[in-house]
Amino acid sequence: MAERLEVPLRPRLGLAGSVLLLVIGFVMLAEIAVYVPAIALFRENWLRDRLSAASTAVLLLDATAAQVPDRLIEDALEAVRARTIVLKMQDSRRLLASGAPPQRIDVRYDMRNASFLESVSAAFGTLTTRRNRTLAVIGPAPLGGEYIEITMAEAPLRKAMLVHSRNLLALSLIISLIVASLAALSINYLVLRPVRRLTSSIISFGDAPEDASRIIRPSGMGHELGRAEDALADMQRALLRELAEKKNLAALGLAVAKVSHDLRNMLASAQLLSDRFVESSDPLAKRLAPKLIATLDRAIAFCQSTLTYGRAVERAPVMRPMGLRGVIREAAEVLMPDGAVAGRITIRNDVPKGFQIHADPEQMFRVFLNLLRNAQEALQTAGPQPGREAEIIITATSRNGMVVVDVADTGPGVPQNAQKRLFEPFKASSRPGGTGLGLAIAADLVRAHGGTIALMPSDPGLGAAFRITLPAAEPLAHAPEEPVSPAA
Repeated sequence: MAERLEVPLRPRLGLAGSVLLLVIGFVMLAEIAVYVPAIALFRENWLRDRLSAASTAVLLLDATAAQVPDRLIEDALEAVRARTIVLKMQDSRRLLASGAPPQRIDVRYDMRNASFLESVSAAFGTLTTRRNRTLAVIGPAPLGGEYIEITMAEAPLRKAMLVHSRNLLALSLIISLIVASLAALSINYLVLRPVRRLTSSIISFGDAPEDASRIIRPSGMGHELGRAEDALADMQRALLRELAEKKNLAALGLAVAKVSHDLRNMLASAQLLSDRFVESSDPLAKRLAPKLIATLDRAIAFCQSTLTYGRAVERAPVMRPMGLRGVIREAAEVLMPDGAVAGRITIRNDVPKGFQIHADPEQMFRVFLNLLRNAQEALQTAGPQPGREAEIIITATSRNGMVVVDVADTGPGVPQNAQKRLFEPFKASSRPGGTGLGLAIAADLVRAHGGTIALMPSDPGLGAAFRITLPAAEPLAHAPEEPVSPAA
């Protein structure tokens, strides 16, 4: 028994958790940007308070008698938290109060003209030092003096700055949590919840794309996610329709394969019976017998290869020079053996004699048979336009190394709502009982020849006009004359 390897699952933070952490991080970055000038300002204010107390002490000491009591000096130094207080006059330097004088001055800071960068640098210098330095602070002096200077230990200042930093950090964390929570709630309501709804709909629809109940119901919101819901709903509906069509095509392919198996046997029997028409003395039977046999041969070949649209793959065309007029005449004779049908529908084969193209004769026969049958059925159903005869006209010309073949009729034309999906299977037929496959098959065969087929704007008095464009073939030196049949 194989040992099962268990892979530990990583905890999933989720979008909401990620957004929460990002917001907290962004707020902390903003707080850091605020902290730098804030801690420098705190240090400035703390030192300014000490200088203000020293100025008050200077006024008090200067107002007393020449002999200052030791107790008063100690009180003044205690109030200022300084070791010495010095007043610099224009021509003298007076030591007003002194406790235990420092052996040396480590840092001298003049607050009278300190810049912002100097204040920030001095503040971080105080925070990062690990020893109790002696600090000399210089500021404006009272009594018309030049400046007042106090010396003091830096440790109390550093301690006050650390306490202030911790308070700022705690306040920043509280603000970050409040802002991040509100932002996360807002993003969860406005963004994450609709995104989860989109994701759930995609997963659910992917599990059963044939189930129409799993199509998302748009919320109707006007922002980007609302439009994404509308687009997803449209895409799911389109996919549902496509899957239904593909399913129908698969069922149709299976059905045609079964029908073709039995139909092939029946057509083979009909082919044996049609051979007897050749021995008939009737001129019409003698003329139509070869065409009947050729038609049965084609039907048997189609059944043998199960040529159903969307199931079997069409064979590659066997390209060779061929007379276009003869292929169109043959398709017309198969469609109308006696040259016309009830209502006098006439096929005008205006292709010049000897006009050749480079193509597969069998596949081009199928292309023109489908086009002629569509035109014939349109004329039979709706009739020709007023003042026109029921006609199908085929013309061909050579233009810039290409062959252009036009098949037009005098019928009512193609309805506007059918033109957009004219060459798609099962979409273009407007005739009762029609399959909508004729134009789709014709388009596939023309594309296999490297050509194009399109519905063109028709001339006045004409209905549907289809244009086939194919690569031109080199003309033969002596093109054979082709007899014109009644259908041509």
